[in-house]
Amino acid sequence: MNDFDKYVKTKVTEEQTDIPDSVKNRIELTLADLPEKKTVIKQIRILPRIAASAACFVFIILFLLPNVSVTYAKELEQIPIIGDIVRVVTIRNYFYSDDNHEMNIDVPQIEGDNDAADKINQDITQLTETLVQEFYKEVELVGDEGHGSIYLDYETVTNTDVWFTLKIRVFSAAGSSNTYYKFYHIYKKTNEIVKLGDLAKDNSFYDVLVAEIKRQMKVQMETDSSIVYWLDDSIIGENCVSLTENNNFYWNDNGDLVIVFDKYEVGPGSIGTPEFVIGKDVIKDIIKPEFKDVIS
Repeated sequence: MNDFDKYVKTKVTEEQTDIPDSVKNRIELTLADLPEKKTVIKQIRILPRIAASAACFVFIILFLLPNVSVTYAKELEQIPIIGDIVRVVTIRNYFYSDDNHEMNIDVPQIEGDNDAADKINQDITQLTETLVQEFYKEVELVGDEGHGSIYLDYETVTNTDVWFTLKIRVFSAAGSSNTYYKFYHIYKKTNEIVKLGDLAKDNSFYDVLVAEIKRQMKVQMETDSSIVYWLDDSIIGENCVSLTENNNFYWNDNGDLVIVFDKYEVGPGSIGTPEFVIGKDVIKDIIKPEFKDVIS
């Protein structure tokens, strides 16, 4: 067993997350069966010393160190210009794989000295720890009798002078698959977390959005027979589109409001996770004045 295999076994033992014994045993058996591989050294063309040193420095500064050291990322954020780039870092990765199960969860953290960032980071920690625990329980319960996987990744959608949006995607599969999102928004002028309901000028806000989304749904179904929403369902058709203050959304590059639905929320799984763009001309009179700088 090589040093990396020993390291993995050590980390499994030291990991704070409670991993069932059956899972630990499965990992150890897998590591024990790994063949020893000889290191093959290939000759590579040597770059000029100065160019190579500069390239390595840029790679370490911008990509490697922020992802392996939270402390370093915090220090780097204070550097002018570069600090504007390093806003979200991966502080941890949960990974597991065998013949029947796979987990790959990247845990992001927003770098910011304010209550909004702290609250979002706490929520993300709770979400990821819950997913990890549920995955290990499923592995222990079904063993080789079933298959399952869970993935979590993230993306910084918006990071302007006034607005920040972090998008988290969760994909799970166990028999059937499911995908859902969580969007976190910070209005930088007040350093407050913003939900969809916070944008509403009055109660007409939801009515306007729902009407526009239904209009777009009808147009899509009329032009493409493969697209199906539950608008015409005899039971839930009337309430197919129902928005609350917690609905997922983000602002696109044009300043339009984009409403995002999870899989199975407004139609069958075949339509995936549909998004509807609500133009600035539609929302300009129904959002609070303080947020109009976001769409300008």
